[in-house]
Amino acid sequence: MEHSNDMSALFRRLFFIAIIAVSLTHCTSVPNGHIEQPAPNNALLEQAQLASSQNKHLQAAKLYEQLAKNVSSNEAENFLGMAADAYLKGGDINSAERIVATLSSQSTGIQLLQASILLKQGKTEQSGRVLDAINTGLLTNSQRIELHTLRSSAFFQSGNLYESARERVKLDALALPTDERILNQNALVETLQLLSIQALDILKPVPNDPMFAWIELAIALKVQPSNNNPAITLWRQNYPTHSANNGLLPHLLQKGQQAHKPSGKVAVFLPNTGPYASTAQQIRQGIMSAAYTLDNTTTNVTFYDSHNTAITTLYQQALRDGMQAIIGPLDKQRVAELHQLPDHSIPVIALNKFEGNAPNQTVSLSLNPEDDVVQVASLVWLKGYQRALILTPQTKFGQRLASHFANIWQQFGGTINGVQTYNPKQADYSTSIKSLLHIDNSQNRFKQLRRQLNLSIEFKERRRQDVDFIFLIASPRDGRLIKPQLRFHHATQLPVFSTGKIYDGNHNPVANSDLDDVYFCDIPSLIEPNNYVEIDTTSLSNQWGLSGGSSKRLFALGVDAYQAITQIDRLKNNTLARFSGSTGILSMTPQGKVNRQLSCATFKRGKIKPLGLAPHLEKADVFQPLEHTATPNASSIAIPL
Repeated sequence: MEHSNDMSALFRRLFFIAIIAVSLTHCTSVPNGHIEQPAPNNALLEQAQLASSQNKHLQAAKLYEQLAKNVSSNEAENFLGMAADAYLKGGDINSAERIVATLSSQSTGIQLLQASILLKQGKTEQSGRVLDAINTGLLTNSQRIELHTLRSSAFFQSGNLYESARERVKLDALALPTDERILNQNALVETLQLLSIQALDILKPVPNDPMFAWIELAIALKVQPSNNNPAITLWRQNYPTHSANNGLLPHLLQKGQQAHKPSGKVAVFLPNTGPYASTAQQIRQGIMSAAYTLDNTTTNVTFYDSHNTAITTLYQQALRDGMQAIIGPLDKQRVAELHQLPDHSIPVIALNKFEGNAPNQTVSLSLNPEDDVVQVASLVWLKGYQRALILTPQTKFGQRLASHFANIWQQFGGTINGVQTYNPKQADYSTSIKSLLHIDNSQNRFKQLRRQLNLSIEFKERRRQDVDFIFLIASPRDGRLIKPQLRFHHATQLPVFSTGKIYDGNHNPVANSDLDDVYFCDIPSLIEPNNYVEIDTTSLSNQWGLSGGSSKRLFALGVDAYQAITQIDRLKNNTLARFSGSTGILSMTPQGKVNRQLSCATFKRGKIKPLGLAPHLEKADVFQPLEHTATPNASSIAIPL
C-alpha cells in the first residue's frame, strides 16, 4: 500500500500504530459482491438463499457446498465461493480458508474473499498484498465499496490510522445508501479522534486534500462537540457543501453534548484503611485531578470508606445523598456484592472485573494484567513469530500470566517450545537461562564427547535454535538483571517481549539501558502521551509526588474512571466507539467490560522508543483467563478449543 514520500519521521512513526480492536469491516454494510451467483435456480438454491437472508450463514454454506457437487466446474467454483463467503460470515474461518484453497479462479470476488479471510486471521501484510494485486479498473460499485472497506481495515490493523481514514474518505465518494454513508463517516471521524490534537495537526495534508477538512472536523469535535463551539461554526462556514453536514454532524453534535455534560454528583467507594488503602489513595488522587481538570471543581465528588462497610449500605447512602454516579468498589469481593444488588439505577464504574455480564448501567474498568498479556501476544503474532519460550518468576502471579500467554499463543496457532521459572529473590539467573536455552545440554554433550575421545578439545556454548522469541515476565529490577544475562548466553538475536510491569515509569536511561531491545506494552500516558492523551497525567501525577510506574498507572485509572462517567452510554451503545483515555484507547464490550488499548514501545539506549498502539486481534476478544495451579510446560498445557 502506498504512502506519501515526504513524510517526516514523526509522520512515519504515527503511521505505524499497531491497533486492532475490532475489525472495521462491519462499519459499512457491504452488498454481496464477493461471488457471481450461478444460473441454476432449484429448491436447494432457494433454501440456501433463504438461510442466508435469515443470517443462518453456516447452514447456507453447507447447502452451497451441496449445490457445487452436481454442476459444471465453473458453476461449482461459484457455488464454492458462495459457500466460503457464508462460512466467513458465520465465523467459521477454517472452513472458508479450506474452500478458497481449492479454487482455481482468481476473480476479483475470490481475491476479496481471500483478503477478508487473511484479515480475520490477523495476517494484515498478506491481506494487503492480495488487495494491492486487484485490478481496480473493472470493479463494480459493490466490489469497490468492499475493496476500500477492506483496505481501511487492513491499514487499521497494521497501525496506519491516517490511511485507514483516507480509505473511508474514498468510500464516502462512492454511491452509498444514506445510513451506510453516515456509518462510514462516523467510523472515519472515530478513527481520526483516536489521535491527539497535536498529532492531527502534524498529519494535516495540503488544504485542497479531502482529508484536510475531515481532520479539521475531528479536531473541532475533540475540542468541544457542541453547536456552541466556534470551531464547529467556522468549519460549517468553510465547508458548507461537505457531505458531513448531511446527517453525520448533527448526529455527532447531539451525542457530543450528552457526553460532555458535567459529571454531576459522584460517589467514590474506596477503602481508607486495610490492604487496599495505598492502592486506593493513588486512584483517589487521579479522580480528584480529573474532576478539577474537566469540571473545574472537586466539590461534586464524595468519598465513602468501603473498608468494613457493606456495599448495600454504601449504595443506599449514596442514593439518599443524591449521587448521580458511582466509582468503585475496588476489590473483587465487593464488586461481586455490587453485582447482586437488585437496584442499579445510576451509572457505576466498578474498578475490578465482574463474573459474567455487568448489570444495567454498570461497567468494569480495571488494570487487568491478563488483558495486557493478550496485547503483547498480539504484537508478537503480527511480527510473524511462531515459536515461543517463556521465562517467568516462581510466583503465583508469574505462573498465572505465563499460563494465560501460553493459552493465547497456542490458540493463535503458535507453539510453546519451553517454559522456565526463576527465583526473583536471586541476582544470578544463569541456571534458569541456561536450562531455558538448552545451553546445559550443550555443555553435557561437550563433557561426554571429551570423555569419549580423551582429548582436550575447544568448546563453544550453543543455544537451542528452535525458537523465535522469549516472553519474559519480570519486574524492572529482575528485567535489568535478566536481559544482560540473556545476551551473555548467546540469546542476543532472540527478541524479548514483556508486559508493562518491566517498566518503572521513569526516564532513567542509565538504569534502563540494560533493558535495550525489550518490547513491551503499557498505558499511553507512560509511553507517548502527546499522541493520544488529552489530560496531562504526567504533570498531574508529579504534582502528587508519584514516581513509580505502578503508582502512575493507578493514578491514570482514577483519571479514566472519572472521564468514563460521561462516556458510558456512547461506548455501550456502539461497540466501535472509542475514547482516548490515560490508561489506553477505551472501548466497551456488550457485557460492560471496558477494553483498554495500550501503547507499545522498546528500549533504545535506555530511552523509550514508542511503536504506537498495541494490536488487538479480533480472535483474541474471545479469550478468557484460565485457572492454573502450576506453571505451564511445553508438552502439557490445557487449551480449550
